[in-house]
Amino acid sequence: MNIHRILVLIILLYASSLWAEEKRHGPSAIEVKVSLGTADEEMKFVPDTLSFERGKYYKLVLHNPSSDDHYFTSDAFATRIFTRKVEVADASGKTVTEIHGAINDLELKPGATIEWFFYPMTKGTNLKLYCHKDGHEQQGMVGTINISGPPPFTR
Repeated sequence: MNIHRILVLIILLYASSLWAEEKRHGPSAIEVKVSLGTADEEMKFVPDTLSFERGKYYKLVLHNPSSDDHYFTSDAFATRIFTRKVEVADASGKTVTEIHGAINDLELKPGATIEWFFYPMTKGTNLKLYCHKDGHEQQGMVGTINISGPPPFTR
């Protein structure tokens, strides 16, 4: 009877340690960083060509190092992905807001950084990326996005 109680106690302790741990949900995201403008006030995306594969999970880190507001806009991209969430952080890096649902474009104020978590779902080539602030597209703030690969979630 003592051995039985000891085994039950060990099992309960092990199980409680599993419940106490924070569980990660889903795969790790592939991080892709993009600057909207530059610290030298150049009107461009860095990099200006982005490539994603269907069926993979991404974290697109958008940062605005310039003194102007900038948009990350690509209607064709937005319709070809499933957005899991967008995270907005405060100056210390702590997440203060999560946004869920369809996203068409994002405006970043000077110094802002956001993280966009998504799955590419539909192929697309040379999808237009641009900043729709007055004059920014004409000054060169444009890019392209490509989505390739087999249908999502297949092996």
